[in-house]
Amino acid sequence: MRTFKSQIRFFSCFGLLFFSPLHLYAQSQQAIEVKEAYKYVGETKIVCGRIVSTKYLKRASGGPIFLNFGRDYPNQQMTGLIWFGRFSEYFSYKPEKFLKRKNVCVKGYISEHEGKTQMEIRTEKQIKLRE
Repeated sequence: MRTFKSQIRFFSCFGLLFFSPLHLYAQSQQAIEVKEAYKYVGETKIVCGRIVSTKYLKRASGGPIFLNFGRDYPNQQMTGLIWFGRFSEYFSYKPEKFLKRKNVCVKGYISEHEGKTQMEIRTEKQIKLRE
């Protein structure tokens, strides 16, 4: 009887040690809505929302594409920034056209620029379309 209890105790501890990190990892990968992104500046998160407008500055240095989430510029809730001049090879589509008015989730590092929340996007693999 004592060995059976010992085995249960062992497997319980083993389960806690093994599954707890998986649970913590899953929690860290939970998506947040774009309106909450400002709370997570300095963290890597999955942020979901609607891209309401886009702007491609083809002639500007680096060829930036701005993806305005939630609301139109200058009142956007977050900006997705693609340096298309540098990272165009990592996209099979034109982001400024394809992503406009789409609901998406993007994964990346949330930062702030001039008081606005933003996320740099370097590859289409960071972007998942939502239904």
